[in-house]
Amino acid sequence: MNKSLLPKVILISGTPGVGKTTISDLLRKQGYQVLSLNEFILANGLFFGLDLSRDSVIVDEEILQSKLLEEIKCFSDLLFIEGHNAELVPSNSIDSAFVLRCNSGILRERLESSRDYSKNKIEENINAEIMDECLLAIKYHHSSTKVFEIDTTTLTPHAIVNKILNYITEKI
Repeated sequence: MNKSLLPKVILISGTPGVGKTTISDLLRKQGYQVLSLNEFILANGLFFGLDLSRDSVIVDEEILQSKLLEEIKCFSDLLFIEGHNAELVPSNSIDSAFVLRCNSGILRERLESSRDYSKNKIEENINAEIMDECLLAIKYHHSSTKVFEIDTTTLTPHAIVNKILNYITEKI
């Protein structure tokens, strides 16, 4: 696949509760194209089962990557792809990645107050944040991609969007 024929793809990743969806919604309101990876997976049936113990779907990664490349071709210029499993996006389409982070105590408060998660799922997500799972997955799967971390603990959503857009503007 010729990368020059694809839009510039910017990943936004991080554990649930760090602000990915909020940031994506603000980017959409500013006119940017944003693809929610979770919505894309569910809408296109790109999973082959349910993991009841983790309250999640089991993604068919091979088919997801193929379908994602087809979908990415439909966008022009710049595309943000948001999801905690953004490492599954094919490498040849990615320009850079932002991993949103959050203090684990604050993250716990966010998950307990805004999500209908079981205690086990909350603990799993807190542990994922502490162990840098999203960051390490992006770096492992996309070793040549420039990766930025943004601590969302005390920043407003608008400040986070500004950090992302400032980077993109400086790079163009």
